[in-house]
Amino acid sequence: MIFPSHKISTHHKHDKGRIFAWMALISSTGYASFLTMLPIILSEKLQSDVYVGYYFSAFAIIALIVSLLSGKILKRFQKTTLTKYILAMLAITFFALTLTKSIWNFAAIDMMRVIFVSLFFIILSIFVRDFATEEELALAEGRFYLFSNIGWVIGPLVGGYAAKTYGPESAFIFTAICYALLLVLFLQQHIIAKHPAISKKDENNAMPTPSIPIPKPIKNTGSLLENIKDYIQNRDLLVASLVSFGMYFWWSTSSIYIPIALKNLGFAPDIIGLIFALNVVPLILLEFHSSDGAQKYGVRTFLVMGFTILSTCLVLFTLVSVPMLIKLIIIINIGSAFIEPIKEIFFFKVAPPGDVDRFYGIYSASYPMAYVFAPLLGSLLLSSFGINGIWLGAAVVFILIALTSLTIDKKY
Repeated sequence: MIFPSHKISTHHKHDKGRIFAWMALISSTGYASFLTMLPIILSEKLQSDVYVGYYFSAFAIIALIVSLLSGKILKRFQKTTLTKYILAMLAITFFALTLTKSIWNFAAIDMMRVIFVSLFFIILSIFVRDFATEEELALAEGRFYLFSNIGWVIGPLVGGYAAKTYGPESAFIFTAICYALLLVLFLQQHIIAKHPAISKKDENNAMPTPSIPIPKPIKNTGSLLENIKDYIQNRDLLVASLVSFGMYFWWSTSSIYIPIALKNLGFAPDIIGLIFALNVVPLILLEFHSSDGAQKYGVRTFLVMGFTILSTCLVLFTLVSVPMLIKLIIIINIGSAFIEPIKEIFFFKVAPPGDVDRFYGIYSASYPMAYVFAPLLGSLLLSSFGINGIWLGAAVVFILIALTSLTIDKKY
């Protein structure tokens, strides 16, 4: 597969690398369509809601391996080159999923989806960091998640409608089209390795002022075990990983078990898609403001509030009627809006600037770890206590993370 060989670079005057927010919008629109229907399709193929969780856990282990190896991969290959090939393969993979009949063929192709998606989102997050200065990072992160969440409104609506009208797999075709468009968009951009924002960071790191002690040399490479050892010796980085784990634990739990719960309550695919779309509205309304507030006033208060809200709403899930449950499913993401953009800000605040590429893959391992643990725990609780057991188990996880977040230094 050969791509155009012209030099690719983001126009330097593009505010905060705005193109990556647009990429997040298109990617999230397609991926949300896919994920809204995936648990329902798996439930039918596996003939058990319990097995759906085990399926997600097994594939999350693959994503975990990819995250841990991503530092080495990013050292060996240019991010722009990787992005082009990943987007092409994702478009092919999502289309190929519609052609499978048996669960084994589906799983074999879906394995490729997990690998490429894991790498793509790691690279896209680093692009956002690379093309924003220190002062602009909160704004860039806020815009990135705003556009991403708009995609999570559009995607479930399209996926739900397509699934009801043409069958569940039609949502996968829509996802394939989104990633094909994303490839075309990326090929039209102008992305260079030494963007002025990156060069300025390098200059600042290399030229400390007389009033600031010269830092110890930063190790930019190392074996995976060395990188993990250095990472876990930094308490702030461990807390950052726990916060990220908690956020992805919620996304895993909600994306797998809310569609299943709604299906079991008798809701049609288009209504499930509508509920999922409304579920994202609090993120769109609040995330941009919470990221800005965290940059000004610190991250601790926002993280504690966010996880406490998630925990409280999940307890209420087990106590209320169906109409009130639907309302809670929509408003629970008020808590998520206080966490999602801030987890990245916190990581970039505590990670040594020259070690971001080395540590970001380890930090990103919180994503697949959550997607291993959440569905595994969910399926165990589902088989023993029913759907309410999942909500209560997640509530306990979130309140423990809220208590840990209270220990974050106020300077952050």
